[in-house]
Amino acid sequence: MPLKKNLQPQSLLPKCIKVYPLQGMILNSVGLSGPGTDDLLSREIWQKKTSPFVISFMAVSGLLVDRLEEARLFVARLKTELPKFQTLIMVQVNMSCPNTGHQTEELAQEAFAILKLFTELDVPIDLKINVLFPVNLLIEIADSNLCDVITVSNTIPYGACPNDINWKRLFWWRIFWGFRSPLHKLGGGGLSGTPILPVVLQKIRQIKKAGIKKPLKGCGGIMSRQAVIKMYQAGVQAIEFGSVAIIRPWKIRKMIRLARKLFQNN
Repeated sequence: MPLKKNLQPQSLLPKCIKVYPLQGMILNSVGLSGPGTDDLLSREIWQKKTSPFVISFMAVSGLLVDRLEEARLFVARLKTELPKFQTLIMVQVNMSCPNTGHQTEELAQEAFAILKLFTELDVPIDLKINVLFPVNLLIEIADSNLCDVITVSNTIPYGACPNDINWKRLFWWRIFWGFRSPLHKLGGGGLSGTPILPVVLQKIRQIKKAGIKKPLKGCGGIMSRQAVIKMYQAGVQAIEFGSVAIIRPWKIRKMIRLARKLFQNN
């Protein structure tokens, strides 16, 4: 997604984002459109912040060896700047973006190697996955103490989880295109919003049942206070939301107040 110098989208309605307000869902093929670590750190905006925040990172090179080098360079660059930071930070290591051209299974297998590099930072690490991430591998990662929290879930790749998501019903008007994604030319995109909530809740319950003790952060389809309650009942210790800020921003304040009330003892 082309950005202005102030990092805002150049277009008011970017072609890589499809918003469906009535269905409460978004399909996006944005990928990672930031200007890069060096540019962001050189602006010294992060260093001057006084309220805790999260920096999200994902290696996007084509080969594993290159992705490892990308992560190593990021860690080294951030480590030199950390003494200048005026507040606490957490780093979210994204191993699941469907818009970077990588398969979730491929990224999952290299999670250990990537996460080990981030131990040098001595800051809390949040591992962000999607519902396709293998639970057996997640158990090993949790037991290794290479992350402090696990966020479930990133957007779901178009067409994935066909037994749980009725893609033909969601995109019924695409029948003349063989139900191909509206963002087919951009890789298909990832779905967020109301339709993915049941799948995310199911994955969270599966993770809890597997005995993983790491704190879980629920993410995906949290579009109302009722969804916040469902996440709490599923056993997460915190929530993260995004689509609601685009589709139904007037709900955010009440959702945050409810989340604080529910999670204040976690």
